[in-house]
Amino acid sequence: MLVRRLIARLLDWLLVLVVAWPLVHEPVLVVACAVVYDVVLLRLNTFGKALTGLRVVGSASGLSLRRALTRTLVTTALPGAGAVLVLVGLGWREPALMAGVGWQQPWVVIGEHVTVGPTGWVASLLLAGGFALLVLSAVEALDLRGTRTWHDRKAGTAVVRLKVAANS
Repeated sequence: MLVRRLIARLLDWLLVLVVAWPLVHEPVLVVACAVVYDVVLLRLNTFGKALTGLRVVGSASGLSLRRALTRTLVTTALPGAGAVLVLVGLGWREPALMAGVGWQQPWVVIGEHVTVGPTGWVASLLLAGGFALLVLSAVEALDLRGTRTWHDRKAGTAVVRLKVAANS
């Protein structure tokens, strides 16, 4: 089930990236789009989970908006924030958000002079924080006990395989 869950997550992120990136060009906004995608579709079924035959279910009372949001904050916002911090720590800057806080516009064309990103301890702190969030996300997702990971237990959800109707 771990491989199916990973493939489903990657398909969902890829879908959001392909749709959102051309529209917003900013990792923070792409992560926000991924959070909205998960919260809205988790109660039905996300594209990735549908393709892999999985579904997130709640307790007997169902998958409430609160449960979906709790789960999404850990499964999408946490690794998304980690990826954004790593990108910023490596010197990549977001066009509108970073310009809004006084940084230069970072559009880089091959051969063009690249402005210097965060340096010294700030870059190291951003990289370390980003990697810490990514590692935390990976560890909590690997703590499988049946169909429930740490985020499933905290949100009161479980991931189940959908039964395929046999053609007879």
